[in-house]
Amino acid sequence: AGTSKGILFTSLFAGLSSSTALTLHFSRQAKRHPALNAQFATGILIASGTMFPRILVYCFVINRELLPSLIWPVTVMTALLYVPAIVIWRRNSQTSQVSQPVLGQNPLDLKSALVFGVLLTVILLLGDFLKNWLGDTGIYMLAATSGIADVDAITLSLTRMSNNGLAMDTAVIGIVIATATNNLVKSGMAWVIGNRQTGLYVVGPILLSLGAGLLVAWLQ
Repeated sequence: AGTSKGILFTSLFAGLSSSTALTLHFSRQAKRHPALNAQFATGILIASGTMFPRILVYCFVINRELLPSLIWPVTVMTALLYVPAIVIWRRNSQTSQVSQPVLGQNPLDLKSALVFGVLLTVILLLGDFLKNWLGDTGIYMLAATSGIADVDAITLSLTRMSNNGLAMDTAVIGIVIATATNNLVKSGMAWVIGNRQTGLYVVGPILLSLGAGLLVAWLQ
C-alpha cells in the first residue's frame, strides 16, 4: 500500500490506544526523514482526531446523559483535524520507504495499568477538593493540568463526577479542555522533537480545532 497509506492506517488505529506514543514516534521519524514531513504530520493529526471517539465511548458507558452536550464539540474538533490531514496527505502522496511505527506501550502492561489506576484515583480526589474550593474554575484547572499527560483518566473522572453532582456543562467543558491541552502537547512534540515543518503542518489545525471545540462547548 506504500508508506503514505501505511502511515494513514497506522494513525487511525493508534489513535484508539495511544495517540501520544504515535506522535512521539512520528516526530522522531520526521526528523530522520524530512522528505516525509507531510505524511508524518498527517498521521499525527489523524491519531489526534481518532482520540475523540474513544472519549465518547467512555461517556456512553458511564453517563450517557453527557453525550448530547459532548457530541457537537467532539465532532467539530474531530472534523477540523481530519479535513486538514486529508488535504495535506493528498497533496503530498509520494511514496518512500521508512521503518513502520512500533508503539512501545502495551495498554495491558501491569505497570502501565497501576500507574493509570493511581492517576485516576488522584484526579478523582483532587476533583472533589478543587470543586469544593474553587468551583468550576478548579475543575477546569485540573482538566488542563491532567490533559498534559493523559486524557483517559480525567475523562473517566469527570464522567463519574457528573453522576455525583458535577454539572453536565462543567464536565463537558472540562473534557474539551483536557483534550485541547493534550493535543497542544502533541503539536509541541511535533515541532520540538520533529522539525519546524512538521510542527507547522500540525499546529494550525490543532489550534483551530481546540478553539472551535471550546467555543461550541461554551456556547451550548
